[in-house]
Amino acid sequence: MAETITPTSPAQLRDAILWALSDKVALEIIGHGSKRAYGHAVRADYVLDLSKLTGILFYQPEELVISAYAGTPLAEITALLAQKHQQFQFEPGDFPRLLGGQRDGAVAGRAPAGTLGGMVATNISGPRRLKSGAARDHVLGFGAVSGRGEDFKSGGRVMKNVTGFDLSKLMAGSFGTLGVMHTLTLKAMPVPEKTRTVLVPCEDVVLAGQAMTAAMGSENEVSGASWVPASMLAMISPDAAETGDIGSATSMVMLRVEGPEQSVDWRAAALCRLLDDIGSAMVLRTEKSLSVWQAIADVKPMQSRHDSILWRLSVPPSSGGAVVQALGRIEPNVDAMLDWAGGLVWAQFAAGSVEQAGKIRQIAVDAGGQACLVRAADDLRREIPVFQPLSSEINRINRKISENFDPHNILNPGRMTPGLAQGGVSGNQAVGA
Repeated sequence: MAETITPTSPAQLRDAILWALSDKVALEIIGHGSKRAYGHAVRADYVLDLSKLTGILFYQPEELVISAYAGTPLAEITALLAQKHQQFQFEPGDFPRLLGGQRDGAVAGRAPAGTLGGMVATNISGPRRLKSGAARDHVLGFGAVSGRGEDFKSGGRVMKNVTGFDLSKLMAGSFGTLGVMHTLTLKAMPVPEKTRTVLVPCEDVVLAGQAMTAAMGSENEVSGASWVPASMLAMISPDAAETGDIGSATSMVMLRVEGPEQSVDWRAAALCRLLDDIGSAMVLRTEKSLSVWQAIADVKPMQSRHDSILWRLSVPPSSGGAVVQALGRIEPNVDAMLDWAGGLVWAQFAAGSVEQAGKIRQIAVDAGGQACLVRAADDLRREIPVFQPLSSEINRINRKISENFDPHNILNPGRMTPGLAQGGVSGNQAVGA
């Protein structure tokens, strides 16, 4: 079993990395370890555990900014933001529950598990990503230690245009392979006054994609657009599954609008009229809407079958419906749902193989996107690349960046691309899409 190093300050973190560098010892970087099953297993003799590097450094609600150490539990941060009716606009879901991992520090059913650093390192974002961006777009600044044992930082407390590299974009999605972030400053946003969710029955997934495209192209400022098949509807919205007005066991397009009450009511009604030729819609009000979008962010229908194979495909939104149909030709009983107006496809298979993975990847590439293996048994994760293989030119650039940040490959070796010295920033391609 790997020995554990637990720093409690940035200085101790730097000392630990300098020691590992001097002895050429590889380190696995974790917070709560709740996303260890995401990516490849790290080849390391020591674990660098940041779970004791915790604490909120400052929170200025009036400036919409919060700063904390990387090991601070997300549950603690989201609870503090909620006291001031604020939130992270990119809506991170509960990835650890999806992976079947630990939920240290989480509030069951509400706050996501894991740590602030883990959230940024994996660039997690939920349904509002199509309007507000991913986690990386909300990082104002950070402090970190590179694989050279050198302190470096980027950004500050405010959003502004600067000359030079935006290292926040580089670090978010790098899975700890370039440096270990110890301090993070993020932008917070007010919780919308009201939320409405328009539900439109639609069994045809391609037609559902067209409906979401129409809604996103309208003036109604849609902040969430998903398609949920009938088999998953009860897990997302019991109200929609049980009501007789709209029909039971019906697949649904779900569209969210947020803002002042009069505005959201007007926009919800406009969306109902816009999509009237597809089906008779119903509208969920704020409380039920919040529950629906929490379930979509958490990918709740795919949380329980931890022995299944789970893929996450990022494709052009207009291609999402056709991608689901193509996946159905691989396995007729595949469970699939759409988010990001069709740009994100979640697909769950009963079993997996190297041949199947190749077919799934080809479907994503043919659609102009990429595929990431989110959940699978360890033996399958050893046999195939978890993240989308990149071109030789992109890999060359990634290696060059990695050599500059971590020339001896001591930070999370093998997490991104097994068989190579280190994955560098390929996570930005696979996760931040």
